[in-house]
Amino acid sequence: MSSKWVDASLFLTALLSGLYGGTGFFTAMGGNPALKAMSDAGFAEFWQNVDRYMAARMPVFGPFLLLSTIVSTTLLILNKHSISSWLMVAALAILICDIVFALRINHPLNQQIQSWDLNNLPSNVQDIKWKVIGAFNMRLLFMMSAFVLVLISIWLRKNIT
Repeated sequence: MSSKWVDASLFLTALLSGLYGGTGFFTAMGGNPALKAMSDAGFAEFWQNVDRYMAARMPVFGPFLLLSTIVSTTLLILNKHSISSWLMVAALAILICDIVFALRINHPLNQQIQSWDLNNLPSNVQDIKWKVIGAFNMRLLFMMSAFVLVLISIWLRKNIT
């Protein structure tokens, strides 16, 4: 397999996983701390808007990230880069865990928040807000860990013969 195809695939996977890892980093650095400080109304309005935009974009970005990681993993396996292959498999497994977690935890919370009338919020907004923060504390670990594993995989491919 041409080294150019492998390099291109790894570049794309590093780029996409970096964007995703950056989302996790933002969440850790400012997203979740800002959510903690928001009023009920501020949180509800913010989350409804963020979720609406993310729901429109993630059905494209998510599969593209997964596909690039699968292709990179396959190419590393075919080119007998075993350590790099295993690290990329681990990154893929983490991304799959993130998807399962998001579908089981985040999506139901998002649907609940989307159903709220901003002029008549339910009494459990704070409870839901803390569940969202807790869920993203877990997801940010998935997001950043997958990126780190992709980077180490690429670095070791170039530095171990």
